[in-house]
Amino acid sequence: MRAALLELIVPSVCPGCDEPRAEGRPLLCAACAAALVLLPGLRAVHTAIAYEGKGAELLRRFKFEHRRDALRVLLDFLVERVRGQQFEGVVPVPRHPGRVRELGVDPTFELGRDLARRTGQPLWDGVLGRSRPTPTQTGLGPADRRRNVRGSFRARRAALRGRSVLLLDDVTTTGATLDEAAVTLREEAGARRVLRVALAGTIAL
Repeated sequence: MRAALLELIVPSVCPGCDEPRAEGRPLLCAACAAALVLLPGLRAVHTAIAYEGKGAELLRRFKFEHRRDALRVLLDFLVERVRGQQFEGVVPVPRHPGRVRELGVDPTFELGRDLARRTGQPLWDGVLGRSRPTPTQTGLGPADRRRNVRGSFRARRAALRGRSVLLLDDVTTTGATLDEAAVTLREEAGARRVLRVALAGTIAL
């Protein structure tokens, strides 16, 4: 138990490749850091890294293996990306409850919660929700992706009236999900400005 707790506080391996990590060295080893591809923006969405290679591996470890050390590394890139941006709070793009039960966790909520802590801004959880489940976007073209998510969000009426919001997702491709969620925050929650942000972007489409 003590060893497991210590591993959470001071990881002994690189979260990208599990190579032993010497005390005092950066959490992400030099080889993994060099393999990460930075991606400052994708189709009007602010992004931090490319969802490929080592970036995709780190995200997979965080989402499906619940690796907090991978989250720490990813969060550093995300915090650096939004530095200087003006926003009053963070809204994570919600998963449908059925999908959360399937995964056992909502990774975008975890990412949003930690980003809010690091930036000193509130996490506006529960303001945005899913009105219906949507099939996976994988394999769909841009137009089909937009049709797939149309009308799939709901928001608390006037909950963010006049506010500037950072809307966060874990991965974006066309920006369809973020766009639809942003429209809902403006039209239903009354947000004045919505800054669309994703940790990672995939440029394959």
